[in-house]
Amino acid sequence: MNISFLAPIISIATLSIVYFFLITEKVNKVIVAILGAAFLILTQIFKMENASSQQVAFHYLANNLDILGFVIGMMLMVGMVWETGIFEALAIWIVKLVKGNPFWLLVALSYLTLFMTATLSNIPTILILAPVLLALFKTLKLPALPYLMAVITMANIGGSMTPISDPTTYYQATTVGLSFMEVLDNSGIIVLILSVVSVAYFLLIFRKQLSAVKVATSSVASFKPLAAVKNWRMVYISLPILFGTILLMVLKEKILLLTGIKLDNASLTFASAFLMMLLFHQTPKQLFRDIVDWEIIFFFVGLFIVVGSLEHTGVIENLGHLMVKVTGGNLISLTLLLSTGSAIISTFIDNVPYNISMVSAIMAIEKTGIWVYPLWWALNLGTSIGGAGSPIAAACNVIMFGQAEKDKVHINFAKYLLLSLPLVLLNSLIAFAVIWFRYLR
Repeated sequence: MNISFLAPIISIATLSIVYFFLITEKVNKVIVAILGAAFLILTQIFKMENASSQQVAFHYLANNLDILGFVIGMMLMVGMVWETGIFEALAIWIVKLVKGNPFWLLVALSYLTLFMTATLSNIPTILILAPVLLALFKTLKLPALPYLMAVITMANIGGSMTPISDPTTYYQATTVGLSFMEVLDNSGIIVLILSVVSVAYFLLIFRKQLSAVKVATSSVASFKPLAAVKNWRMVYISLPILFGTILLMVLKEKILLLTGIKLDNASLTFASAFLMMLLFHQTPKQLFRDIVDWEIIFFFVGLFIVVGSLEHTGVIENLGHLMVKVTGGNLISLTLLLSTGSAIISTFIDNVPYNISMVSAIMAIEKTGIWVYPLWWALNLGTSIGGAGSPIAAACNVIMFGQAEKDKVHINFAKYLLLSLPLVLLNSLIAFAVIWFRYLR
């Protein structure tokens, strides 16, 4: 049997089966992802001349170890900060600000997410806001789906605003040589338009659920945000460590240029988390048990290997070249296909390897003499828009829904997908329209 010939077919079939069980929710998502990864390794999909299938598969996992370590470190830090009560105080303050109005609360949380994503990146934003949302659901008996969808959407589209907002935007900007202000000027303006459209969409489709929420104004007026804080000493120590760590991650490229010191997110977050443990006399065993969501971590492990098989077997690269071939090199058609195609594809596969492959494809197109500048923004926005399309389309989504499941807040995969796809398509078309108006008309 020719494994190399069948490899792409087996990879696509495995991903399809994994998605079937994720959508139908007939089997636990972690079990499905790990079994899918194990199957691909055992069928020798990853085997190369000088390396075993397992070694190559773990190479794709190793490429994402920085993300896994970063997520674990941030979970530990955010978990310890959460114990101070400061996030609960933030939730109460937001409720007071909008006087408990569920519609304005959705708007406030959406733009808080967008602002935090643009400045902190989307994974730290979700790790910080997840406990805030879960506290609000319990306190005000809010419907979870409208607020989770709004926050996830803003975290993903906001990921295209600046080079530090999302791994795909960071990779694209550094590879192509796009400056911070250049990304902000091109993608940032479009994201602001998409944010208005997205919030309006959620207010429209969830109007009945939001209208059914009854929050007593008198109760909201009696809320005292500062009373929720349990340990001010921990607040004064933990918040500077948390935001100082995030600042170091934002400035790590600048630090490398100035000092030659290369920092990575995983090491920074682990160092900060264990420093906080030392200062607060916390027990690692207890924190690993109570704070770290190991289901999310193992789900990532399986998903990275399954999606890695698509990259290894050339499925993603060939998909990118096919998109170019279908358009016949027409820049308007190619921009439209990249905007909408990237959004739809990124809904169903991890947008990081797809983005990396498409950056290479666009650079190859540029060598033929075609002006590709609009394509960078179509790709950047398309992958970010599609990141909001499903509960597993982006790392921050997996974290958010994993935290929600841990708190017994369950969101049906198929229902989320059904509600999100129209918005994904609408936002991708709007992004194309703005790019066309600005560069192609």
